[in-house]
Amino acid sequence: MKEILHSPYKKFFLFGLLCIVISSWFSMGYQQMDEHFMILEFSNFRLGLAPQNTIPWEYTEKIRPSLQPTIANTVFQVFHAIGIHSPFFHVFVLRLLAGVLAWFVSCKIALRFAATMIDETVRKWWIMSVSCLWFMSYLSVRFSSENFAGFTLMAGLLVVPGIFKRGKIMATNAQWFLSGLLLASAFYFRFQIAFSIIGILLWLLLYARPLWKAYVFLLLGALVAVGVNLLLDHWFYNAWVLTPFNYFEANIVKDAASTYGTTPWYDYIVLFATQGIPPISWILLVLFFIALVKKPMQLMMFVFIPFILGHMIVPHKEFRFIFPMILPFLALSFSGLQEVWNSIKNRKWLIPAFRVLVVFNLVLMAYRCFWPASNTHSYYKYLYNYAQDKPVHLITIGRGIFDEGYNQITLYRPKYLTEDTTDNEAYPALINTQNADSVLVMSYHTSLPYHDPRYTEQLLYVHLPQFLLHNNFNDWQSRSDIWSLWLLRKKK
Repeated sequence: MKEILHSPYKKFFLFGLLCIVISSWFSMGYQQMDEHFMILEFSNFRLGLAPQNTIPWEYTEKIRPSLQPTIANTVFQVFHAIGIHSPFFHVFVLRLLAGVLAWFVSCKIALRFAATMIDETVRKWWIMSVSCLWFMSYLSVRFSSENFAGFTLMAGLLVVPGIFKRGKIMATNAQWFLSGLLLASAFYFRFQIAFSIIGILLWLLLYARPLWKAYVFLLLGALVAVGVNLLLDHWFYNAWVLTPFNYFEANIVKDAASTYGTTPWYDYIVLFATQGIPPISWILLVLFFIALVKKPMQLMMFVFIPFILGHMIVPHKEFRFIFPMILPFLALSFSGLQEVWNSIKNRKWLIPAFRVLVVFNLVLMAYRCFWPASNTHSYYKYLYNYAQDKPVHLITIGRGIFDEGYNQITLYRPKYLTEDTTDNEAYPALINTQNADSVLVMSYHTSLPYHDPRYTEQLLYVHLPQFLLHNNFNDWQSRSDIWSLWLLRKKK
């Protein structure tokens, strides 16, 4: 920590930390369902707070490692023990924990890699990107397997001094042991990180050339991590299981992953170019390919290329699968910038273009820091606070608010809430059967499809600001999926 706070770039690092804290609080929800169901709901089930029929099939097949659900489980139990029962606060703490760990590792990697750069301007832009690029804080606070695997892998490199330089690496036995422990732990956070671990081992053999004892202690550290995870999986599943083998058999041998869709081998390039937001994503891609041509033998290339090639040959692809490679990819992009810097640094367009990119990046960063990852979680929080451990009956028009595909959200569901789900056509008949003084109704749109004359209607909650709802230009609201929560009170 001292190295970070005493570096000449500490203002960028501290700004990045501030964005981490803000994102931890506001970025409720998840980037993709696995972030919730395969970790938080697994943990909630292990605490006895969710029925097994709400848990995804991966639990029954025992294909998911229990390392991250165990971390969540521990945090949940600690807060329950001290009387803090809000799941929203529990998960906020998990996001904050993930964000601070990712931030610390990112700052250390930034400083370590900056030492390999010749030009101070490139070095400064590299530090700024690691700390302040628009998606960094958002991805850092994700309590996801991708995030934990990524920063744990980088931590495994950090503990070995001089690993980014070619030549004979001299590290202590304890450092090699810790590196092996962290690399194997990264594997148990996300099994696909094995592609990068193979690349790192290849780099050590070809370029680092450590003493033979290094491999012994790397292996010992890895074996300890594997042993601990075997015990955790046994505790979690109540059986001795090899989750990596089960995962490989289910998703590769039986090709279960392909049932979620397949795409061409080049899809990750397209996904990053579009979802990484042009022109920022385009610039980073061009710089990466420059590094691929000019400096193909650097360590980060051995980390990144095996990983991306391994994912390209698998038919099912999702953008989140490459999130563990954000830091290696950025490092390679700025390595490419270093290669062409002398030829572009005096161009008149450079400074104005840089200023435009900075402003554009800050706007995107503000959005990602303050906007929730999943809008429905705002409604979960409102309903949780509204119920306050009292019986509440909810009529939902459309799909159930706690339905997520084939899965059910149980972690945030109020204990005494019951729900009837209907559609626009059946809603009038259902509401006419209600005789209560008040009725709580959730609509999948910003209005109700039928107005019962016996009730007055009060809009309780919608996640969008009111000034947006007042403007229904071209009837955009009817074509948008915007939940709205209504309280119907019987007229006197």
